[in-house]
Amino acid sequence: MYLQSSAQSALRLATAAVTVKVTMMWCSQGCDTQLVRSLFIQAVAATREALHDPIQSSTDEMLVTILLLDLYDAMVLHYGPGTLEYGKHKHGALAMIEHRSFANLETSEGRALIGAVRHSLLPYMLSSRKGLPEHSDYLFDHPSLNDTKASILDLISVQLSRVQSKLWRLRLEDGLNMDSKERLACYENIIAEALQIEGFLLNWNTSLNSDWLPEYIWRDSVMESIQNAGFYGARCIIWPDLTIGSIWILFCMRYLLTLQIIRQCFADEASLLNHPEQETLLFRTNERSQDLFDFFCETIPFYLGDTTTPKNPMYSTSINFPYRVVTNETTGVHTRIPNSRSNHQKRAAASAGWILFPHLVDVWRLAEPEDDAVPMILREGQLDWIKGQVKRLQEIFLFRDPVWFKRGTRTIS
Repeated sequence: MYLQSSAQSALRLATAAVTVKVTMMWCSQGCDTQLVRSLFIQAVAATREALHDPIQSSTDEMLVTILLLDLYDAMVLHYGPGTLEYGKHKHGALAMIEHRSFANLETSEGRALIGAVRHSLLPYMLSSRKGLPEHSDYLFDHPSLNDTKASILDLISVQLSRVQSKLWRLRLEDGLNMDSKERLACYENIIAEALQIEGFLLNWNTSLNSDWLPEYIWRDSVMESIQNAGFYGARCIIWPDLTIGSIWILFCMRYLLTLQIIRQCFADEASLLNHPEQETLLFRTNERSQDLFDFFCETIPFYLGDTTTPKNPMYSTSINFPYRVVTNETTGVHTRIPNSRSNHQKRAAASAGWILFPHLVDVWRLAEPEDDAVPMILREGQLDWIKGQVKRLQEIFLFRDPVWFKRGTRTIS
């Protein structure tokens, strides 16, 4: 698609802007320069011109361009003040696939782009506590889109976004005009929907084959430099490659948000706890939340290794990551995890910080919300350790203080 586009096309200009921006990140130059801003402005101008063309405005090339502009916006958020217009390209991509309608499903590229738009929208919607619009379900729910573990997890997360949105509408708007009996019934219904989502997540988990399951390494089997850089508890988690690990951490965060819905309902409607079975549910929810926080902390060495200072991915061979060698009992073949084919050192050095940073901040937000949400309780010292890892990533990648904490005035995800 890129090679077939013209030299001054919006796609090529947007790709150039993102490429230069990523290169600046790798070279520890996080702030904008005239070159990258100029490329971005040219890309936006070319996109606007193309959108007025009835043919170009509905092509795969234009949709990829809009997603690249959104990626550029996301990168800017890490290095500069939050923009009130963040998210406009996400909504633009959504409007475009709705305009294309069933034409999206005619090619494998079109179907992949629907999945990409959904995957891009979900963190934004969940962060702002909005639900994905139901009128797009005829596309997002199409069987041809939901045939991988990642896409199935996204499909579950669409339902999660709607239940979370329903809860916050009840808290801020709908519940104001209800009597106590109506409010209680609404909270009971939301808990039931959250439990259904939890069931979907657990089914997703149990459906994974052995290649997807995490491997655990005890602290004393890991290099001291990795321990010193950031190691929580007695063990850490590894996977065959970064892609599997990134999907697992998404599962962890989506599960935490599901449990938080249940906790928020109990915090808002104390009468729910008049029944012993509901007290048992809240106790179990808190226990599972802590298990997920522990799991999340145990993944950090897999993503960051012993990195503590800015490091260009070209020189990633100097970064140490935890690994183990597994022997097949039947064949006697030795396999290293992460496997050598995954280029884990280089890939982690290039992108793991970007994968990890928003999730670290989300955990921080759950524990110390900036509004009246009920805080999630972590074991003693765990939140301070997580804040330390946020600071570590800021020192490595020159990230600003998290812009996600500005929800109080205008939502920025």
